[in-house]
Parts: sequence; C-alpha cells; structure tokens
Amino acid sequence: MRRTNVVSFRSAAAGLAAVALLTAGCGVSDNEVKPGVAAEVEGQRLSLSKVDQAVEDYCALRAANPQAQPAPTALIRAQFVVGWTQAVAVDELAPEHGIALPVEQIDRTAVHDAWDALGVIDDDNYDTFEFLTWIQQRLSDPVAELGAADSGAQGDAAVSAGIALITDWLDQHDVTFNPVFGSYDAQTGAFDGDPLSVPVSAEATSAADTGALTAAQVAALPADQRCGPAVDPAAAAPAG
Repeated sequence: MRRTNVVSFRSAAAGLAAVALLTAGCGVSDNEVKPGVAAEVEGQRLSLSKVDQAVEDYCALRAANPQAQPAPTALIRAQFVVGWTQAVAVDELAPEHGIALPVEQIDRTAVHDAWDALGVIDDDNYDTFEFLTWIQQRLSDPVAELGAADSGAQGDAAVSAGIALITDWLDQHDVTFNPVFGSYDAQTGAFDGDPLSVPVSAEATSAADTGALTAAQVAALPADQRCGPAVDPAAAAPAG
C-alpha cells in the first residue's frame, strides 16, 4: 500500500493545497454509505449537505478574491471530505499519544486568524470556516507531534511518521465514502468519475485527472466547476 499524504490546509491566501488523497484500500470500507452522508468513520458521519455548503462558501470567497488561484471544484470537494476523515483519525490518536488538541469549541478568533486573508467571514459563512478550522488545527502541528511521540523522530521525519500513523489508524477502521464522489482508484489514490469534474481535454476526464489539470485547463472550466476567480485561459497558458 502506498503511503498517503495528509490533506494540507495552507494559509488562507494560498488556499487549499492540491495534495494526494487517501489510497484505496487504506481503511476504505465496502459498506454502503447512508443517504445524505458524505463519509463515515467509526460511526461518526459527515453530512453531504455540510460538505456542499462548505464548498459553496469557500469557493464564493475565492471567486471574489483576485489573488486566489482557481482550482477544480471537484478537487476541493473531495479534499474537504478526505481531510475530515484524517482529522477524525487525529482526534482519536491524540489522547493515546499524550497530544493536546484544541477544544472542540473552536475559538472565533482562531477562525478569523485562519481565513480573514481569503475574504469576509461573517454570520452567513461562519459555520463553514469553523468546520474548516477544526480540520486545519488537526492536520497541522498535531501530525508532527504524533509522529514524534510515536517514533521519536523530529522535523520532516516526524511529519512522515505522523502520516504513517494516521494511515495505519484509518487502515484498521471503517471508512466509507458516498458514491457521489465516484469510485476510489487504487492506482491514482483519488476519486475517479466525480460528476462535478468536466472534461477539458482528452486526458482530463475524471476527478483523478482533475488534480493534475494545468492552469489553462482550470481556467477553462465552467464557473460552477471552478473554485476561484475567473481567469483568461489565454493568460493562464504557458508562454511559447
């Protein structure tokens, strides 16, 4: 089994990093997901409506921010779901390794500190960014802290050890994704056939391919498939 990367939530200005998702077979259950549930881990459920609202709110801010780099909506949607499963794993692993996590009730200041650079956080979208902050707080420093506590490693080696620990935990617990995200591809480590992805070339025909789209291809996506500001495809194309 290939090791997966933990979904990365970078600074609000940089937006969400396009990173590898979980590998098929790493704790991915064959159990049928319940209607309206995006993902389920050990009895904990993430609703599909919560994910879609988070995508809508997050992409609305990115679309209004000329500094934001556009990304395929399908990729953002999948990352939110996978990031949540990994954050659940961190929540379960932290007490076993003596790692202190932020309290479940996220501090409002922490939400604004994390996302104000992206756009206006107000009462209408606060729940979304509180949810994303909860994930962010678990997929940042705690990953290295888990790795250090488990292996004694430091620096990048601690991060790698933390990722391995999270992967192993998910490998041993039931993780189920809603089929709306497509089928998990063991070779690419991504969802294949997400209905939100739109072919923009012969090669870009699925969510798995979506993660590798060029800037020009992302710019050419329809507005409802693109998370971020409109960009002239010609300007996004490489020179020469």
